[in-house]
Amino acid sequence: KVHQAEGVIVPGGFGNRGFDGKILAAKYCRENKKPYLGVCLGFQAQVVEYCRNVLNLEGANSAEFDEKAAHPVVFFMPEIDKTTM
Repeated sequence: KVHQAEGVIVPGGFGNRGFDGKILAAKYCRENKKPYLGVCLGFQAQVVEYCRNVLNLEGANSAEFDEKAAHPVVFFMPEIDKTTM
């Protein structure tokens, strides 16, 4: 019931399960001028949504999920080990 909320906090997570839903929440909030706070993966979703729908970067994605994305707009930081994050 996002439309009833004063704002939305989208938490982090691991893996791409639920990532599309996070992107939809970010889009809804942007289009309806609702406050959105994305934490960790929630922030990645916000960046990807904005790049896809405002900047029209077709194929924008996080390199964490798609290393060969047409527009990798979120990058893996080499100083962080994926297995011990």
